[in-house]
Amino acid sequence: MNKKFALMIAGLGIAAATVPAATAQAGWQSINQRQAQLEQRINQGLRNGQLTRAEATRLRAEYRGIAQLEVRYRRSAPGLTIAERRDLDRRFDVLSRKIRVERRDNQNRPGADNGWWNINQRQAILDRRIDQGVRSGQITRAEAVRLRAEFRGIAALEARYRQSRPGLTMAERADLDRRFDALARKIRWERRDWERRR
Repeated sequence: MNKKFALMIAGLGIAAATVPAATAQAGWQSINQRQAQLEQRINQGLRNGQLTRAEATRLRAEYRGIAQLEVRYRRSAPGLTIAERRDLDRRFDVLSRKIRVERRDNQNRPGADNGWWNINQRQAILDRRIDQGVRSGQITRAEAVRLRAEFRGIAALEARYRQSRPGLTMAERADLDRRFDALARKIRWERRDWERRR
């Protein structure tokens, strides 16, 4: 009786020890599951304009690199280890974060040049807003001249940035964006100011 009871307790102990391992195995997403999820997020980003084609290509290439690494891990003895699984999970998590960041960086706005409005695109928009303001009487001719002069100053700065080495940098783009945004606010303010002048 005691021997049977001891064997039964031992059997339960072994079964209990294997349950967490089986649960961990079942809780880990395979390469196919993660691929499906990541591919779906990339496709959604392309469809709704959150990702450019170049971004999607780069993200898929990084994914293929992780998939090839998993294949190498599985073929090596003793197969896919816990440490290798953690390494793959870490790489998948990094890639998942990159997809999230790329989808939120607004680099595929309509009319944008690789995610950034160039001087010609900005000029067309700001000129249209100034012209509308002049036609409606919201902006005086003197204000329009002053606003366009400020725009030409920003355009000249962009030209200098592009001619310098290594060309237009991210910091210079940020500076131009800040200046363009300030000018856009001035145009908006001048167009609203006309009511106070009446």
